[in-house]
Amino acid sequence: MDKSNRKFFNDKQDTINWLAQLFERYANGQATEKEKEIIENWNPDSGKTAYNATETEVKEGCNAIWQRLTVEFGFEQETPKPIVKQKVIRLSPFIKYAVAAMAILFAGIGTYFFTSKETIQNKGSQQYADNKTYFESKKGEHLEITLPDGSTVHLNSNTKVAIIKTEFNTENREFWLEEGEAFFKIAKNPEKPFIIHSSSLQTTVLGTSFNIKAYKELDETSVSVRDGKVQVEHQGNLLGVFTKNKQITFNKTTGSTVKSEVSWEDAASWMENRLVMSGANAKEFKLRLKQHFNVTVEIKNNKLDGKLLSCSFPRDVSLKEVMDGISLLYNIKYDLSQSDKLIIY
Repeated sequence: MDKSNRKFFNDKQDTINWLAQLFERYANGQATEKEKEIIENWNPDSGKTAYNATETEVKEGCNAIWQRLTVEFGFEQETPKPIVKQKVIRLSPFIKYAVAAMAILFAGIGTYFFTSKETIQNKGSQQYADNKTYFESKKGEHLEITLPDGSTVHLNSNTKVAIIKTEFNTENREFWLEEGEAFFKIAKNPEKPFIIHSSSLQTTVLGTSFNIKAYKELDETSVSVRDGKVQVEHQGNLLGVFTKNKQITFNKTTGSTVKSEVSWEDAASWMENRLVMSGANAKEFKLRLKQHFNVTVEIKNNKLDGKLLSCSFPRDVSLKEVMDGISLLYNIKYDLSQSDKLIIY
């Protein structure tokens, strides 16, 4: 038995649990594109790991599994019906048999599944750090980058992103938003999903455009969709699928989510140098003013605590005009006597 299979048997129960969850997510329509590929290309009898099975071959594979289960476990129930690949595939009656069969057959094909599990869950960990190619925008700079697949990414000020050039656009397209905010326009390729890792969220798309806000100094990460469809996950748990003018906001501290309707133009207003805030707390308020006016904000006596600020200003607005409006709306006072500092009291 080789080392990889010894690893499987040492972690056998964990692997079986993962397989059960994998089939359940697939049956419920919640599997990622990579997970769908694992299931739909699997022929349990042949042991092949990339197998475009016909309906006849799927039936033969199911019957072969049943024969092995009968020998190993003495099953006497009716043979389960074969799974036929369709747009909607109902796997629920077959799950318990498939998982048990995979446990038996894993000595031959387990390495593929175990490796796929690690690929899905552990990308972006420290082991990949030395292989990443980084792109970074400076303070006050907007940067546009074009990726090898033709996708374009616009970086807001003080944003850092990365790809692994040797792996990008092979099986899939993976991208890391390490810090900041970016607007994505993804080139369509149904065969290679585009996956963005931002904070603890994973956003998967096939071809669309959207904005992700993931500043380390903020408590929240948000994904706002311009067009197309995106799938957002947190540590393997599906948070939802979002379409045009839909947004999900994930609180990194509490783990709670808020799903809302937004205007994608406002969500990506920074691309036009407009100042737009929608329910911004004090932290985001300070961040946006620093980005827009290069000013440090000091808030005395917790004056903005508990307040959520919403406002929209054109690109040529002055700091004084912004603060005149905000002070009127939220009953605060401000001091602009220092050129690089705003004091709110």
